[in-house]
Amino acid sequence: LPPGTYEVRAELAGFVEHVRQGLTLTTGQEPRIDITLTVASVKETVTVTGATPLVDVTKNTIGTTITRRDLDSIPLVDRNFLSLANMTPGVTGVGGGSVNTAGQLSRNNSYLVDGVSNDDTIVSSSRGGFSLEAVREYIVLANQFTAEYGISSGAIISVVTRSGTNRNEGRVFFFDRDEHLDAQDPFSHAQGSGKAPFSQQRWGGFWGGPVARDRLFYFASYEGQHIDETSVVTSPLVPIDQREWPKPTNQHQGFVKFDNQVSSGHAVSGRYRIDRNLQIANGISGLNTHDRGSDSLTRDQDGVLSDTLVLSNRLLNELRFQASQRYNNIDTSLYSPVGTPDIRRPSGNFGKANNLPQWRRERRYQFVDNFSITRSNHDVKFGTDISMIRGFSFFPRTNDGQFMFSTDKPFDPADLSTYPIQYTVEHFNPYFDLPNELYAFFVQDSWRAGGGLTLNLGVRYDVETSYRKINGVPDDHDNVQPRLGFVWAPFKNTATAIRGGYGLYVDRSFLNVQLDVAAAQNSQTIVIQNPGYPDPFSRGTLGTVTPSATVIARKPTAPQTQSVSLGVQRELRPGLSASADGVYSRGQHLFNNRDLNYPLFPGGPRPDPSFGRIIQFGMEGNSWSTALLTNVQYRPQRGPSLGVSYTLSNALRDVEDFQYFAQDELNPGADKGPASNDRRHQIVVNFNWALPGGFQIAGLGSARSGLPWNVTTGVDSNLDTQTNDRPDLAVPDGNPLDKATYFANFTRRVGNLPRNANRGPTYFSLDMRLSKHVTLPKMKAELFAEAFNVTNFTNLGTPVGNLRSATFGQSTALAMNAAPRRIELGFRVNF
Repeated sequence: LPPGTYEVRAELAGFVEHVRQGLTLTTGQEPRIDITLTVASVKETVTVTGATPLVDVTKNTIGTTITRRDLDSIPLVDRNFLSLANMTPGVTGVGGGSVNTAGQLSRNNSYLVDGVSNDDTIVSSSRGGFSLEAVREYIVLANQFTAEYGISSGAIISVVTRSGTNRNEGRVFFFDRDEHLDAQDPFSHAQGSGKAPFSQQRWGGFWGGPVARDRLFYFASYEGQHIDETSVVTSPLVPIDQREWPKPTNQHQGFVKFDNQVSSGHAVSGRYRIDRNLQIANGISGLNTHDRGSDSLTRDQDGVLSDTLVLSNRLLNELRFQASQRYNNIDTSLYSPVGTPDIRRPSGNFGKANNLPQWRRERRYQFVDNFSITRSNHDVKFGTDISMIRGFSFFPRTNDGQFMFSTDKPFDPADLSTYPIQYTVEHFNPYFDLPNELYAFFVQDSWRAGGGLTLNLGVRYDVETSYRKINGVPDDHDNVQPRLGFVWAPFKNTATAIRGGYGLYVDRSFLNVQLDVAAAQNSQTIVIQNPGYPDPFSRGTLGTVTPSATVIARKPTAPQTQSVSLGVQRELRPGLSASADGVYSRGQHLFNNRDLNYPLFPGGPRPDPSFGRIIQFGMEGNSWSTALLTNVQYRPQRGPSLGVSYTLSNALRDVEDFQYFAQDELNPGADKGPASNDRRHQIVVNFNWALPGGFQIAGLGSARSGLPWNVTTGVDSNLDTQTNDRPDLAVPDGNPLDKATYFANFTRRVGNLPRNANRGPTYFSLDMRLSKHVTLPKMKAELFAEAFNVTNFTNLGTPVGNLRSATFGQSTALAMNAAPRRIELGFRVNF
């Protein structure tokens, strides 16, 4: 059944007819409705109006459904519907629409829209956006999802789009914001420059209805936005009059969908979506100067066809097909032309970013077929998911060279302390063909074993071909993933459910990793220590230069996570429920880099003197996560609603991402420490309250403990060509923001300070919307004011950890996607 509100009717000759009204079904829900028929002396009907039970006694999945009511009432930063994913226990976002679960990265998530993938497989992210008006609802599955879902060790975000109905209806809306009502950015205030100019408008709407009543329906939406904002550079190396730069954005999103109810048991649907986003002057902020700017154009298009066929009251088949394309072009010609080197200093980054300019195109053809059988106490579902993906990319890496400085002092040819400490350059053909094929098969059985016990048993198998097709190494075929779960309702009233489970989850290899390896394997890489400047070869070091090499592990292993959970959920009273779950996750074979030609002691000769570094892209990283997830929901049929979730978690990793190198290759375990996205404590509150006089107030607030931050010496202390070395901890109880707490004046060894040993500033934000509903002839209008970060709490980013930087211990930018108080005015009209 599609999401919506339903009536359940049960009747049998000689018994009282029972009707249950007002049952709302949401995405992925399988509610249990208990009905008892009593003997009737005359014809009678019992009608009960009540909400859908809040306790699901059939599933052990940990997640949240974000309804259309939530999307319409709770203020959304930038109208990004993923902002509400943080309402899910266990989702510890680092800002905006970022979704992190179980210590994993946001790139470990998988995004589905109408049952097909919305993943960008090159960089492993969501493939563009949908207009908020096109979204009916979505679910966030944070843990213990069934075998139907895969290629993800993080969260599953599954979106259902809107459809037309027998009723013609539409909406238009407009939002406006400028700097006059906003609070000032603390960094521009500190520079005495006043409020930075800002202007933002968003507009659009939808229209839907029947083409042929009860048979054929249509729905279409459009959303546009124009933003004129200002980027602020905080590097002390840049003159004050060159620290603010305009940053305009233009985006257009279109969506159209047709649904055909061929018969009572046969439905066909088709949709098309386009998203075009042009961003000017990206990358300029914080320590990144104007040189590092770029203009980015992204265009997403996809078409989806689906066929749902009810073969009998026990058999159902779902067939889906998708064709999609993403194009992205990042141009630097207006900021730093091709040939400009990348220049890194402790307190500022100059020149062209070493991986720009670049462009890429990804095409996907996807086929999904799922078959469901209901027999006795078993609900069995099995299916296949096949994707044929072709990526094309221009990716220059460090073709134009990169200089690393350990000082902020201006270059002086007569002062050796102002020379760079390292120069890296690569020469290769930057054009790449990135083919990939994904094959998945699963079977899942929900077995009602009796005594209130439901067992969810499944197995999934995934395989991809990018390793063989791009880099010529064997693909990983050992990806059988068992999923075992249980739910026990010990009491007949089904108000309590004890749940738990175990699952093995395998990640795909996003193609950017394969691209990096392919580029390095076909390149000539030169690394020069203590080079000249601006000519790196001017100090007579050419004779000592040795080439580096990059290889991929001979037998790649897909990253995987094992997760186990145990919890309880209880409906305390109608509309009020509470839950608590303990979750442990263990990640293995995470992407990392290793130097196979690493010296046996710091500063010593390399085992193969004819090469410098021999970098192996491998899968040897690990993660550990332990979390307690608690949640209280009050959602009555009428009146105010409230949700509160608290997450206590501890996420550890010994690698951060696929380009990560250990401080000491001979002891990689020493890098085990807090994950960079580890939020030890997080509380999220959402509320929605209709007030007298047609007013309504709604909001979303979150408080999070600080993120970890790392301290480095700022130089290559152990002489391994990497500048990720950590210092010694000189004062165990010292101020972590004080350089005197650390000792870094050493060479040919590594320090004893653990990785990510410090914690950054806490995060707090409260977003609120006050709206006024006005009834007009044949239409309803809503006027509203939205305030984001109402209290104007300054959410600073993690401090600079480079001991050589003049800004060490200082936060030079706000936290990701954080901002001072913003106020937005708008209206929408429903007709």
